[in-house]
Amino acid sequence: MVEKVDTFLAQEIPTLPINFVVNLVNFLSELDEWNFVDKLAKSIYMHTRASGVRVMTPNFVKILGTTTGVLYNFSSEHVRISVYFSGHNNKDIAVLNLVSSVAETHYKNILKYQEMSNMALYDSLTGAYSKAAGLKLLESAVESVKRTGRDSFIVFIDIDNLKKINDEYGHLKGDEVLKSFAQACIKSMRKTDMLIRYGGDEFLLFVDSGNPEMLLERIKNLSAISFSYGIVPIENDRSLYEILKLADERMYKGKNKKSHAKSSNTLMVI
Repeated sequence: MVEKVDTFLAQEIPTLPINFVVNLVNFLSELDEWNFVDKLAKSIYMHTRASGVRVMTPNFVKILGTTTGVLYNFSSEHVRISVYFSGHNNKDIAVLNLVSSVAETHYKNILKYQEMSNMALYDSLTGAYSKAAGLKLLESAVESVKRTGRDSFIVFIDIDNLKKINDEYGHLKGDEVLKSFAQACIKSMRKTDMLIRYGGDEFLLFVDSGNPEMLLERIKNLSAISFSYGIVPIENDRSLYEILKLADERMYKGKNKKSHAKSSNTLMVI
């Protein structure tokens, strides 16, 4: 049984040039989709007698050489390889059949890696950045703002009465509130803005413009969920830690002021 398998392998699997093997290992170690497509196309173009190569995945395409000659397509579920030869070439076609199969298998690994990366990057409930990933991105954003001198702000947000909602209606209802609020933020934001889930009912909003109140007003118009916030401009003399601390303090002042106003109104009604 083993001898038959060995014979089959010797007949069916082509011998790859050593340079191609090196390049094969190179693109198979790549977990970035664009770099994978780029390296795969270059490897085929450099190490076969192809006059033109096109490699496509659902998100990227890389084209090299010309579109003259005989076209051969090597298609799988996610990776499509189109190669032009000046003439029929059995050896290169056998190599490309093998490469196409290997490329498809590795592309599925890239998809799994992207899924795992997204799980680490984003909060699964709200779609906002996770705290760990978000703070790293926020640190870079703050440094960029300081270098360019543009007007940008950090807003510390706390959902009002989430504990009460959880206690009275259950945590599923509380999760719905968090998700709904986050989606209202994301829909209202510009592409350069950023939403981070900082804690259970706390969010950080990086506003890459000079008018954070306008963004907050859009969020209020889109969502009926009540929230308190504190706004701090990004300035050169404040570190990210200092900005967050001050924004947190301002948020609590706003929350306490709102709470006192509500208590006063309640007393007046009584």
